[in-house]
Amino acid sequence: MKKFLLLSILSTGLVFNSCSKNDDDDEPVNEFSLVGIWQPSREIAVSGSNGVTISNEMFQGCYLTSTYDFKSNNSLVINLFESNTSGSCVSTGIVTLPYSYDHPNKKLVIDNENVEIISRTKNEIQLVDHYEDVNGDNIDDKIIFVLVKI
Repeated sequence: MKKFLLLSILSTGLVFNSCSKNDDDDEPVNEFSLVGIWQPSREIAVSGSNGVTISNEMFQGCYLTSTYDFKSNNSLVINLFESNTSGSCVSTGIVTLPYSYDHPNKKLVIDNENVEIISRTKNEIQLVDHYEDVNGDNIDDKIIFVLVKI
């Protein structure tokens, strides 16, 4: 969870919100838009050796109130929360970073660092946070940070 702070400080993105026609039924289909406020949901670890999910853990506590606000002017405003020594939720500070997002190619760049997108839906985005050997097989596993749109 705290490792995503490093990703947060190193990343940026631009989003496009549009509708397209579905040839089958002529109903508009909402496409993914990064612009908006997102909150942390869970962290997924995927084996680097065979692609099997090692863990899928929901975030808990104050961290769930943290926000990642992707603005239409290509700025990302991050406000992280943690419990202090008395158990109260407090902001650890607000950071603003530039970002760009290439919608057709699913390319996100935050603060000049490429961020790998695993999946994206209207209400959820999965980003690679970092790599580490979680299962002890000496092969780095993919740690995925999941955000949900509020």
